[in-house]
Amino acid sequence: MSRMTKPVYVTAGYNTISLGSGRKEFHPKKPRPGLEHYIKEAGQGALAQVNDPSNVDEGVIANFMAARFNKQGNLAAVMPMIDPKLEYKPIVRVEGACGSGGLGLTTSAKFVLSGMADSVLTVGVEVQNTVKAIYGADILAGAGHYASQRKAGHAYFFPAKFSDRSCAAQAKFGAERTREGMARWYERAILNARACPKAQEYHNSIDDLYATGMSPCDANAFCGHINVYDCSKVSEERRGRTRGIRPGRRGHLEGARGPDEAHDDRARREERDGHGRRDPIGHRDARGA
Repeated sequence: MSRMTKPVYVTAGYNTISLGSGRKEFHPKKPRPGLEHYIKEAGQGALAQVNDPSNVDEGVIANFMAARFNKQGNLAAVMPMIDPKLEYKPIVRVEGACGSGGLGLTTSAKFVLSGMADSVLTVGVEVQNTVKAIYGADILAGAGHYASQRKAGHAYFFPAKFSDRSCAAQAKFGAERTREGMARWYERAILNARACPKAQEYHNSIDDLYATGMSPCDANAFCGHINVYDCSKVSEERRGRTRGIRPGRRGHLEGARGPDEAHDDRARREERDGHGRRDPIGHRDARGA
C-alpha cells in the first residue's frame, strides 16, 4: 500500500519519569512503584488531555517480558485500571522486543485505518529493575533465539551483540574512528537527557562527557568492543499516547500539547543545537538516555 486510506493523528502524549540508577531518587534497596502504578500514571496522563475517555474505542499495551520481570502476564486486562470507562473495551497486548513501543503505535494506527476504531489509547510499559543485571541479561536474551543462541552467547547477551556490531564497524572504519563516534553518541545522548527532566540521565553531572565515552573497552569486565557508557541503562518508565482520526468524526480525541511539554521540547532542541556536533562516523543524533 503506497499511502494510508485516511489521516491518523498521534496526540495527548505523556511520559513518566524514566526511573533507574541515573536518577537521584533511585535506590535499589528501597521500594519502588510497580507495573500497575506506571500503567495507570501513563494512561491517566494521556486521558487527562482528551475530551472524554469514553470516546476511546480500543486499547493497545506494549511490553517486553513482563511475565518474567514482573510475574504478570495478560497486561491487556490491566489497562481498565486506568479508567473505569475502559472496561469491556477491546484491548490487546503486543510485543516486539526493543521495538514493542513502535509496534504498539503501529497496531493502533491499523485499528483506526481498518475502520473498527476512531480512537485508540496506546501505552508502552517496562519495569526491568526487578532483578540483578546478570539475570536481566538472561531474560532479555529471549529477544533472540534462546534455544540456538543463548548457551554459546555472552553472559551479557545483548550488549555482546552490540559489541559484535562495534567490532564490525571497527573493521570497516577503523578502531579509533569508531570509538570516537561512539563517544560522541554518548555525549549527545546525555546532553539530550539533561534537557528532559523525566529522563534517567537528567541528573548526570559528568563534566567531560566525550572523555568519559572514550573510556577503554575491557573484555574481562564487560565486552571487548564497547564500554559500559555505550549501553543505555535499564529504566522503569511508561508512555501513553492516543491515536485518532481527524476531528469531526465520532469519538475524536481533542488532545493538545501542554506548555510544559512544549517548553521541554524547545529546551531539548536548544541544548542539542548548542552542543551537538556531528560525530566522526556520521551519527546525526542520539536517543535520550
